[in-house]
Amino acid sequence: MAESDGWVSAGTLTAGFDLDLLVLALNRNNIVYRLVEQGEGHELWLDKGRRQADVQQLIAQIQEMAVVENALNTGKPEGADSLRFYFTRVPVTLITLILGVLGFFLVSYKQDVVHLLTFVDFTLVNGKGPQFVPVEETFASGEYWRFVTPAFLHFGIFHVVFNSLWLWEFGRRVELVSGRSAYLVLMLTLASGSNAGQYLWDGPVLFGGLSGVVYGLVGYVWIRNRIAPQPVLNVQPGIIYMLIGWLLVCLFGIVDVFINGGVANGAHVSGLLIGMLAGALAGRQKPLQE
Repeated sequence: MAESDGWVSAGTLTAGFDLDLLVLALNRNNIVYRLVEQGEGHELWLDKGRRQADVQQLIAQIQEMAVVENALNTGKPEGADSLRFYFTRVPVTLITLILGVLGFFLVSYKQDVVHLLTFVDFTLVNGKGPQFVPVEETFASGEYWRFVTPAFLHFGIFHVVFNSLWLWEFGRRVELVSGRSAYLVLMLTLASGSNAGQYLWDGPVLFGGLSGVVYGLVGYVWIRNRIAPQPVLNVQPGIIYMLIGWLLVCLFGIVDVFINGGVANGAHVSGLLIGMLAGALAGRQKPLQE
């Protein structure tokens, strides 16, 4: 086939390129094409002068998706070895998930020690609700771990599953891009900042969960990827908007009608804002390699 035949070459696709996805995209966009075998790959031809820029963009998107899959799953073993694999690739994210699950079991079965990990210490008197210790006394005693530990406390199976799924989706991507040291600093900042924000929002109440951290990661990915696009951080925009929409629904108090204890809106808003700021700063810097 030659360009004089009314077709123009859109490039050679190497072996391993996801032809099925490309063909699906071309058909859905009503783009006329031909694929010709070229060695171990394929050469893509288009009707001359027809939507070449659109096709090049589709090819680039599919290649970026392949980079994401390689970064997240390359060398992924099966069975019991998969845990060891993730510990070497995304240890901070995995350990955070484990601590969140342990926090759920702690709240469910060891309520007598929960007060040691809350933002503000409390006591239970004669079966009544918690009597909170003034926060000034708590931190004057040097109990600074309380800035972070409430993030691991989860009050129900839906609470821990929801947070774990989104932490895994966003956290492992950020850890792969940022490196574990920078990511650990980010996670500690998000946890302490969102917990402090929740205290300032509602005062001395019992709260916990990784949702503030999750929203921080959402804000980080959202802003950093707009400033300095990175294939591994290329989450579908619809997911970002859905989570922010959920935050707004919670802010209007709609969810509080259906659940006990309310929603930690202060943690969500604080985490999102801190994550957006961190993403803006990271997007303007050269990535650090470990």
